[in-house]
Amino acid sequence: MPFSTGEESLLQLNQEGFDFSIQFEQLFFSILPSVLFIIASLWRTLYRARKPTVVNTPGFQLIKLTSAKRMRGAITTYVGLELSLLNLVAVGSFHVTSMFIASSVLKLASALFMVMLSLFDHTKSPRPSVLLNSYLFLTLLLDEAQARPLFLSSGDKPELTYSSIFCAAIALKVGILLLEAQRKSKWVTWNVKEHSPEQMSGIFSLGVYFWLNKIFSEGYRKVLTINDLYPLDSSLEGKLLYEEFSKRMDYSKLEGGKFYLVKVLIYTLKFPIVLPVFPRLALLGFTFCQPFFIEKLLGRLSEPKVDCNIGYGLIGASMLIYSGLSISKSLCWYVRRPVKQSENHYSHIPGTFITDACYDEVDISHRDIHKSYKGSHRIRRRRRSGDLDEHGHKED
Repeated sequence: MPFSTGEESLLQLNQEGFDFSIQFEQLFFSILPSVLFIIASLWRTLYRARKPTVVNTPGFQLIKLTSAKRMRGAITTYVGLELSLLNLVAVGSFHVTSMFIASSVLKLASALFMVMLSLFDHTKSPRPSVLLNSYLFLTLLLDEAQARPLFLSSGDKPELTYSSIFCAAIALKVGILLLEAQRKSKWVTWNVKEHSPEQMSGIFSLGVYFWLNKIFSEGYRKVLTINDLYPLDSSLEGKLLYEEFSKRMDYSKLEGGKFYLVKVLIYTLKFPIVLPVFPRLALLGFTFCQPFFIEKLLGRLSEPKVDCNIGYGLIGASMLIYSGLSISKSLCWYVRRPVKQSENHYSHIPGTFITDACYDEVDISHRDIHKSYKGSHRIRRRRRSGDLDEHGHKED
């Protein structure tokens, strides 16, 4: 049985096998994610290329990109597997459609962009690559859904070979995901104690708040003090906000330029405004899926006999929906924290003005505050001992 005859409908569903058509899966499970990843990774690479190097781990990066023994690492081996799949499709060993060929080409291009993105995000970002980890995890789920119909549709040897290499690429992608999800706190060039662990946490740690486990365990053992708390994330500091605002602000254009101040604010706060959109859309999607899932589940439970494939599908759907609800909600609130530090959604805007107005007048560092506190504490202690009078003068 060939992979695709080109006669089936795009939205055709195999009721017996509980599968979509291969045409549908190639379009929505391969082509669409690949196109989105290529665009996002190109922008991310250009953005990261201008950043300074903050991680120095040539050995760990070598494992991910090139292995020391055979000069073929995890990602480069994955590129080789995708190239083999494209070869099998291109030589015409079995009947495929143009959509199948486009899917193989785009997956190879995505693998090449994975190499470039991993190279820059590894050295120039303190946290594991959020974009690469998200793409790997999402496509793992989609590839697993494609592996079943590919094997069921395989008839002769070339098609079985394609399906086997496809499954080998899935297994290798799991290894790449485990390597890319590793924290880099041991190799960052800055002092780890001066930065919060959330600045070095990946999307999985942020999604389930795994980076807070250490402070939770300390809270069970003792009463926490101020020194036990993590430092504030540097992205929340007013100094960084002021620097970004001052680079774009030209006060001579305020009088003549219409909506100039609004444009500067939008450019300054573009990331805090745009980033919450994606997890919010995911949260809305999972929320709308919940009533449809419950309706389908109750309908199946009322039947005297339920097909095992449908039962497995409902179990997988419940895991996907409810885990997606919790993770997308936590990510949504996490990326909104620079914008919504309080109940006011636009708290960054007055913060920008206040910082800009007061930054040149008041510049008190933590060290100055600490010295002032130590000095006043020393004076109070000497007053209690009788060395100083109430005015702070030395008694005769």
